[in-house]
Amino acid sequence: MNKPNRHPAGVLDIGLEAFLPRGAYAPDARRARTSPFFDRSRAAVNEAAQPGALSNLLESLRHRQDWTGPWYKRGVTALKYLLRSLGMAAQHQRFLALIAADPVLHAYRRRDPRLLERHMHRYVNAHWHRRDRLTYLQQHYRFAKAHLPSGLYELVYAMGHASLGSLTAKDGSLLTLCLRPPIYKGCEGELCLQLCDVNEEPLYSIVFSIADELPALMIGCLQGPRGDHAKDVVRELTRILHGMRPKQLMLSLVYTFARHYGIERMVAISNDAHPLRRSGRPLFSDYDAFWEEQRGQRIGGGWYALPASLPHKSEAEVPSNHRAAFRRREALRLEAEQLLLNALAPPVPAFRRAAHEASRIPFPVVAGSGNGP
Repeated sequence: MNKPNRHPAGVLDIGLEAFLPRGAYAPDARRARTSPFFDRSRAAVNEAAQPGALSNLLESLRHRQDWTGPWYKRGVTALKYLLRSLGMAAQHQRFLALIAADPVLHAYRRRDPRLLERHMHRYVNAHWHRRDRLTYLQQHYRFAKAHLPSGLYELVYAMGHASLGSLTAKDGSLLTLCLRPPIYKGCEGELCLQLCDVNEEPLYSIVFSIADELPALMIGCLQGPRGDHAKDVVRELTRILHGMRPKQLMLSLVYTFARHYGIERMVAISNDAHPLRRSGRPLFSDYDAFWEEQRGQRIGGGWYALPASLPHKSEAEVPSNHRAAFRRREALRLEAEQLLLNALAPPVPAFRRAAHEASRIPFPVVAGSGNGP
């Protein structure tokens, strides 16, 4: 009579240990077949294959006016983008889903398609890995959406420009403050604060991003005018600001932004870590010298750690013959900071505004009530 068929070892939860002498050990073959790298790769592929992931990736190929040149050159650029996307499939898909789900970012992506692949190129810090770049890119927009007033968030990223108000300079001319997204195909940060002329043409810019998990404010650019007459423009601008250097005003405004949101950690990019340093394009500013002048301390990773607050002179420290100019300079700085704070403050609901206005109306004194004299 034939013997009944028996399952080989390992089937129905019977391991190799059943066939070994007592005390012998056999490694778990099921565990040996996997590895952390394999598990992560499989999870990434599974996430990239979720419904909507393919449509987001295909959508990211459309309206790519940042891909220039003849058709074959644009095709090579698209192929590079797809290969880079596959190299970090899960993370990139999450970023595309974030943009697709936010109407403001979707509108911004149509204006500057480079947003979709900012993390695949040089960005903020030359020492960052592409996953670092994507992490900080996502953190900034998570912060912006959660904390910027909705109207300001839409003006900056969907419309591309938010005017914060005007300052009257020493000569009577008007200077304006503006918030904008980074320049087209920018690589130095995600929020640009500008001092502009009356026509809102930029004179000075400072670009920064927010890392909301630290939290920290990261300055990637502080740039003045360019061209043959740049020094003359800066000299004249300093004069009409009552002797205040424009880059000092811009840094003071960024500190105001950080203080408004309770951000205590401030870092600024060094010369050697700037993303344009290795691109062959010249840098017109010596960042290291300016950060050290502001008592910044060089730390690892290409950063300067800036002090928690900027040092400001008191009126007593200024010679008596310069105190009038000092007071005008400080008044102008405080006015600029207040313009920024007004823009960052969330709008007051109508019922709270009405209650506030009512509280300012003196309580009427009724004749004969005993409240009057």
